[in-house]
Amino acid sequence: MCRKKILPLLLSLFFMTILDAQEVRVQGVCGYSGTYKWYGGLDVQGAMQINNTDFNLNLEALTENVYSMGMTVSPAFNVCTNGYLFLDGTLHSRIFANYKTYEFVYAASAGFRMRHFLVQAGLFSRTIDAFGRDWHSLQNYVTEPFNLLYKVRLNLKGNDHPWDVYAVFSNFNEYEYERMWEPIFSLGGRWDFKDRWSAIAEGTLEAAGIFHGTVKFYEAIMRVGVSFRLERSGMEKSSKK
Repeated sequence: MCRKKILPLLLSLFFMTILDAQEVRVQGVCGYSGTYKWYGGLDVQGAMQINNTDFNLNLEALTENVYSMGMTVSPAFNVCTNGYLFLDGTLHSRIFANYKTYEFVYAASAGFRMRHFLVQAGLFSRTIDAFGRDWHSLQNYVTEPFNLLYKVRLNLKGNDHPWDVYAVFSNFNEYEYERMWEPIFSLGGRWDFKDRWSAIAEGTLEAAGIFHGTVKFYEAIMRVGVSFRLERSGMEKSSKK
């Protein structure tokens, strides 16, 4: 019951953060897989920073069936001139409307970031459930209590450069969490073409299928869009992307 109440709470927090965000990112999504064939969608992200703690929320609609939302809180701690430690706590959910099913994820991790390098590791717990299931019934209810979470990211130029190219090897991103043996490969870039405005693009290879029922082992997804950074008094721009 508690999880079902958290879903509308995440939506409310998302829109609150968008209204007071320091950065807003909008991307179109397209791809091909054995599950959906050609498909498209839209995702929106909001980011803000308060006292060296980042707050990131995202919302994605992928076809008329798959919707995801998530909230991540990330305090950071400077440990050297060129790098810092950070902690991530995340609540994330994906809804499969046609199947009246959803998954809910709790994730916690720690990482170290430098200008050109990031490494992160932790654990996440996933519950797969059906809407309308009787609370006392275990039918259509699956729990994965412990899954390893990991990410390695390499940046060519860094976030303070007018353009950047990056590569990521991980088993999660803002929109989904996969089991440790089903990694996600991403290659992307950013170009600050105007003050406060950036063009962004990312190509991803990930495990296909729904709930790990693989149709083709990997599918391709492309995200292309823009981000807009706001200037707000009393708040500094987030340094983590």
